[in-house]
Amino acid sequence: MGKPDHLSNQRLEQDLAQYQTRAWYWNRPGKDYTVRPEDLVPALSGVIGKIALVAAFAVAWKNGLGIGTPDFVTENVRLELFVASILAILFSAVLHPRLGPPGTLAPLIPLVPAMAAAGVHPLAFGILLGAAGIALAASGSFSRIMTLTGPGTRSGILLLFGLMGIASSLRSLWAWTQANSALPAAGAILSLGIVLIIALQRFKMRWLVIPSLATLALLLALMFRIPPQLETGPGLPLLNPGQWWLEKWGLGWPGSVADFIKPIPFVLLAIVMWPTDALAIQTILENNYGPAGRRATFLLNPTYLLVSVRNIIGALLGGAQTAAIWRSFMIPLGVVRRPIGASALFLGLFGLLASFLGFPLDWAVFPLLLWPVLIFGVYLPMVENGIQTLGINKRAIPAALACLVTGWLFQPVVGWILGLVIEKLQLISHQRHSKQLG
Repeated sequence: MGKPDHLSNQRLEQDLAQYQTRAWYWNRPGKDYTVRPEDLVPALSGVIGKIALVAAFAVAWKNGLGIGTPDFVTENVRLELFVASILAILFSAVLHPRLGPPGTLAPLIPLVPAMAAAGVHPLAFGILLGAAGIALAASGSFSRIMTLTGPGTRSGILLLFGLMGIASSLRSLWAWTQANSALPAAGAILSLGIVLIIALQRFKMRWLVIPSLATLALLLALMFRIPPQLETGPGLPLLNPGQWWLEKWGLGWPGSVADFIKPIPFVLLAIVMWPTDALAIQTILENNYGPAGRRATFLLNPTYLLVSVRNIIGALLGGAQTAAIWRSFMIPLGVVRRPIGASALFLGLFGLLASFLGFPLDWAVFPLLLWPVLIFGVYLPMVENGIQTLGINKRAIPAALACLVTGWLFQPVVGWILGLVIEKLQLISHQRHSKQLG
């Protein structure tokens, strides 16, 4: 896809400005919203990113709990991708195309080892978080949390989640290279990834980063003679909850009061992560859409109502991930400046195809592809947008730094709260100064 010309930009602007789909109604592609070639890119990137993120969740739980089931990761990815794709088509493409498709809460992945060490049962955690999310979305609380968060805290959250994700991915990639004597291949993919980012940025084709990087990783794997093992055949996902929790997870059902008490601190943390994660995505969309595209961005509370329901469904069926807005879809969507509807339709179709075929799952969970895709396609854009927001509003730097440092040293929720406090104090100080001048 080449550099968009002036007419193409006008067409994209017009589609954003005229995006008026109907809520909880049968919206038809091509009639109620436009379908463009650009819609294919976020869909493809979203499927690759989704597989990578779910695989990262499944690997973290598998290592943390010592799960020995050989196909645990790939079958879990197949399950989660299947569920997410159906919901993306049904809701984000048809019934309410201003709902962000339910994806994966990437910033929670580095905390999974701590959850496993604390004895958190993933099913109890998923049910509690989903129930809390439904209550908050129904009461409109997500919007209120977002309005409390100023530009400094937004930037701090973007930087914190982005840097945490990059650090975690680099550690995982390093562990794989040590175990497989693949240091040259890992060095090559990281170096070429940087070159790729610069080149795509130069030619205004940054939205191609995830599919381009995935292709590059597979070519390097063949070149260094460490290709991914294709072991997952065609088929449907395992939809038997009992088989998942009793056999593949090996944990059984949560049956004690303690099983529902241990997850509570992590539920509270995830609840805070949800709106702050949405802030990160919304900031990227607003930076790219401009004023004309405001009506094409996702609606927060109904989106998180869908995310919460999806979290409960996935947990009950045996899924390993925690749901959120589909980040690896929404970020490229903002870059190509497209509304949700048509891209969400392609997203769901591509996801179902990958889930049925099986072998794309083996490709996407291959560490030489998995971790660089997360680094360059998901976490790096968060860091860049955090820096960009600070460049626009330099008064926000103290709150952003406090949020970043405190969140890194302690917990993201602590950093978020400290950023809010500093911004509130700055606002009070500014108001007092204005009164004195008056």
